[in-house]
Amino acid sequence: MDAGEDRISRLPDELLNTILLRLRSPRAAARAGALSRRWRHVWTPVPELFLSEGSHDATFLDTVDAALAACDAAPALQGLTIALYAIRGGGVPAERVAPWLRFASDRVVGPLFLLLPKPEEVDGEEEAAAVLDFPACEGVTRLELSLSGAWRVRPLSAGLFWALTDLTIVCNYMDGSELTALVCKQCPRLTHLKLYFMLANASDIFICSDSLQSLSFSVCKVWLLEIVAPRMEKLSVSISPDEARISAPKLAEVAWDDGNYDPRHHRFDDVGRCLRLLELGQNMSLMQQFDEVDELKLGIYIPQEIAGYERFLNQTNKLPKCKILSISLPWRHGLVPGMLHLLRGCNSMRKVSLLVCSDHVSRYPCLPSCPCHSEESHKIDDIFLNSLEEVVITSYTSSHEILEFVEQLSRCSATILKKVVMKYRLNSPPLTKEVSEKIRSLFQPKIEVNFYVLSDWKWVRLD
Repeated sequence: MDAGEDRISRLPDELLNTILLRLRSPRAAARAGALSRRWRHVWTPVPELFLSEGSHDATFLDTVDAALAACDAAPALQGLTIALYAIRGGGVPAERVAPWLRFASDRVVGPLFLLLPKPEEVDGEEEAAAVLDFPACEGVTRLELSLSGAWRVRPLSAGLFWALTDLTIVCNYMDGSELTALVCKQCPRLTHLKLYFMLANASDIFICSDSLQSLSFSVCKVWLLEIVAPRMEKLSVSISPDEARISAPKLAEVAWDDGNYDPRHHRFDDVGRCLRLLELGQNMSLMQQFDEVDELKLGIYIPQEIAGYERFLNQTNKLPKCKILSISLPWRHGLVPGMLHLLRGCNSMRKVSLLVCSDHVSRYPCLPSCPCHSEESHKIDDIFLNSLEEVVITSYTSSHEILEFVEQLSRCSATILKKVVMKYRLNSPPLTKEVSEKIRSLFQPKIEVNFYVLSDWKWVRLD
């Protein structure tokens, strides 16, 4: 070893890059230059760059500028993350972000993540949208934009996102025609698409893609959503457009959380009748579109009035054949008659899962004339669960309604039932041995009945 040369200076560049990459911070990497003269510029070709601050002043923008400028010698970056959650006392000027995007367009050949707080106010107008022109990034494989506040994303029409497979856009505004052009013309390999924003002006959106396999759609002010995606298997809609036409012959999973589904205006024109998963929110009408579902997940809200309960009955009179039936209820009104009604209409499932999402009980009990009180709604002699093997019930505490449902379930015809699991998010008041033994006694000895409570975010079994 030469006089004055330290061991660190003799390390190969590849090893130094690996060490600096683990720092995940350009500031820390630059400070590491104090260890050796050779370290001072070795960090600039680091294959991935992670620039992040939780809450900082505007000097962090200078840090980003300097870090990207120092990477000019690098032929490419295998990943770039710029994440800024807040700037004390202000926002981010759109003109400061534009060079970052041009850099990404030229240099990034992997994932690109951009997270920004609200934009800087323009002429004192806090709600004025800041336009972020987004150039085509040929080498970016995964792109996530998460922009808080009044940002408007405007994709530039020139160029292609040749390598892009995963695209997530979370912002305030976009233009419908620009989104259509981006997805249909500029992303030839797009596989997964997630959209969460509002259209700048109400309009139509067309998503036509031969490569798209999954779509999560939460876009406001859409008149017509038209989807033509021959390879799409997953569709999630949390904000319903006014109208929809969906052509996806390989569709296997559907989640429609918005209660505004209307079969007259939301059409599945070229979709099969069987699914792996169907997940619905308050409106159950979409079930009529399908004959068979491996797992049927229903988020049920039963209003405490006659018309609401009858609407629930009408929407769930015909359930598709399913293997797993998962039900979530916001509170306990109509729990027993509602669950019995669902079991009566879907006797092919192997597993039933019930989640009571709250321990709330309305202070306004439903009227005695509500159908949920009728003797007919509590009948079990026409319920045959000859395929049922397992039941899982999760609630906050043990309540009268849940115990009543368990008792009714134990009396149903379920010839091959093997296991009943009771899970309590709160063990207050504590589950007593008397209650657990009473529940066990309702079922035949061959049926395993287990109890769990949530402790430190883990389910702990009670013996």
